[in-house]
Amino acid sequence: MFSLNSENALALAFILLFMVSSSSSYGQVVINEVLYDPPGADSGCFVELMGVPDFSLDNHFLIGINGEDGKQYCLIDLTDHVIPPDGYFVVAQDESVPDADLIDSKADFQNGPDNIELWYEDNKIDSVGYGDFSKTVFTGEGDPTLDPPGYSIGRRPDGLDTNNNSIDFVGLGVASPGAPNSPRLAVVSSGKLLSVWGRIRSGQ
Repeated sequence: MFSLNSENALALAFILLFMVSSSSSYGQVVINEVLYDPPGADSGCFVELMGVPDFSLDNHFLIGINGEDGKQYCLIDLTDHVIPPDGYFVVAQDESVPDADLIDSKADFQNGPDNIELWYEDNKIDSVGYGDFSKTVFTGEGDPTLDPPGYSIGRRPDGLDTNNNSIDFVGLGVASPGAPNSPRLAVVSSGKLLSVWGRIRSGQ
């Protein structure tokens, strides 16, 4: 049974915000969570979109942009699909991903530094870049978010879009395809805290 706890209430609030936005594709669907580097072998990867329930994804595409050279390396066509009633649409690499709405092996996007873009026809409407782009090509929004191996990255709260990846995306303790994002993960690498609630910090 669906219970309106604080996580679900936040997700519902952002879905309602989407619903009162303009009728165009802008602002009605965003990349909400990505798992591109799971523990062990790359299986169970996914990209979760969040948007208006029953919103058509015709002429929408997910595109992978290589952080090394800025070139497109994969494209997933979302035509003939719609956002489900719960507001989450999951593009899964394989059948091991819960609540998958579309299975496509290309959903195994590259590790960082890398970029994932969401396009509607000839317009880029959302994008996320993750990793160290000091010498590479960043096509995300604002500044890149972290690149936590073994964990997903997601918006916290769901649907938050300030047009700055370093603010909007955090490392998540538990991947949650098709469901509200779990509490953030304090990612530690080489004894340094890398992220707390969407802000990238180093040397702490």
